[in-house]
Amino acid sequence: MTDDPRKEIDQDEQPNRKATTDGGSEPPTKPNAPSNLPQYISTGVEKQSPEDLRDLAAYAERMAEWMEAEAQRELEQRADQSATETPDEWEDDEWEDAVDDAREDADIPASKGTLTTKTIDGRDYWYLQWREGSKIKSQYVAPVVPADNE
Repeated sequence: MTDDPRKEIDQDEQPNRKATTDGGSEPPTKPNAPSNLPQYISTGVEKQSPEDLRDLAAYAERMAEWMEAEAQRELEQRADQSATETPDEWEDDEWEDAVDDAREDADIPASKGTLTTKTIDGRDYWYLQWREGSKIKSQYVAPVVPADNE
């Protein structure tokens, strides 16, 4: 170690370098691409300059943030459209109660979530779905056809 704090910071910012016994460092090791990354992307990335790679990393981060925000906007837009429409099989008050109960159970605001149907064992059910980060969460609402209509 040196007495110069800038030198210590510079060494810490080189995560692929290993210190040697003589105080120097070994050359960085080539990182492995993530196993889920398509080969055509990793092959193309390996051909880029360090400057282009830094630009690509910044772009990829901004693109991921935009895609997550866009998915959330779409879910919220669908929620606004579907939450106002009562399915034909339901009475308005009963449907509103079922959706409100599901939102309360899920602990989400009325502005969040979209209604979708899922088929389980040949029967259709309404679910409320919303995004939390990169995950889509679901909360049961009610059967598509209420029990008293069967």
